[in-house]
Amino acid sequence: MIAPFIRNEFLTVNAFDGIYEVKHKIISSGGAVVMMEDEPIGLINANDLLSKTHHLVVDCLSQKPELQRNARIAEALKIMLETRSEVLPVYEDKKLIGVLHKADMTNHLVDSLEKHKQDLQAVVHDLKTPISNIMGIVGILEEMLEDPDHTEILSMAKTACTNAHNLVHELLRPPSHKQLAVQGDFFELRGLLEICANDFQVSLQKKNISLSVVLPEAEKYSYGHAIAVRRAIDNILNNAIKFTREYGKIELHALIDGPYCKVSISDNGVGIPEKMKPLLFEKFTAAKREGTIGESTTGMGLHITMNICEQYGIELDFESEEGRGTNFHLRFRLTDHLS
Repeated sequence: MIAPFIRNEFLTVNAFDGIYEVKHKIISSGGAVVMMEDEPIGLINANDLLSKTHHLVVDCLSQKPELQRNARIAEALKIMLETRSEVLPVYEDKKLIGVLHKADMTNHLVDSLEKHKQDLQAVVHDLKTPISNIMGIVGILEEMLEDPDHTEILSMAKTACTNAHNLVHELLRPPSHKQLAVQGDFFELRGLLEICANDFQVSLQKKNISLSVVLPEAEKYSYGHAIAVRRAIDNILNNAIKFTREYGKIELHALIDGPYCKVSISDNGVGIPEKMKPLLFEKFTAAKREGTIGESTTGMGLHITMNICEQYGIELDFESEEGRGTNFHLRFRLTDHLS
């Protein structure tokens, strides 16, 4: 809501003041409320002064949108953008109660984002130690246990810990290093897809879901940041498992098509309702839902996947029918060499 940012004390000018007498005050403050017989009749800003060449304030006045006290910040910023206004009047019960400056809201949003970023960095940093501890414990158990079934499960746990450790490391990179990471490198796609499929064996077993994996026989190389691309694919696979019922089926197929590798991840799960499809890749999307056995979701996974695909030129689309399942398609450009 805009209420905390409404200024109850503001610059006023008389309707019959000369423009040259007050223009510097109007420009420096972003705008002024115009008064006539002790009543506000509107708000004048720098755009009014530039677009009209009259001598009196009242003659330069133009109609402005009237914000209500209970308006939302996003709504106010949108109106300001559309009308190129830095300041707008705010009303309650048809009475002027103050003015709203765009700078006050944007500064607050910037500060809030910075605080959120710092809080997130602190949480991520605090995760480093417990993840490292778990990796150490898993390593000790691997040495102690000889049962093949146990060692296979521990290997999966170790892989999951390594993935979490890599993600934490990536999130803690300084901005300059992240920019370098975006530049990417050549990576082996077939092996990466195989690793992604193996990562989810425990989750698949938990819901008795079968996973069919069809990959090219030979190694295939593409361009990108391997950890980021793996994360993008993991997000799609995770969703497929989450929204597929017990004893369902998922397919991970990669087919060579000329200079491209087409990767399809399909399931016979609950599908995506039509009204949710346009929202699917939004950040903290309203399309987020619990999984078929109550699995939680942040609404961030597919937004992150889309960003990664855009960074590395990976084509991404999907098709889905509610009640029948979903199919995601990723198209990777292949390269014949490493350099």
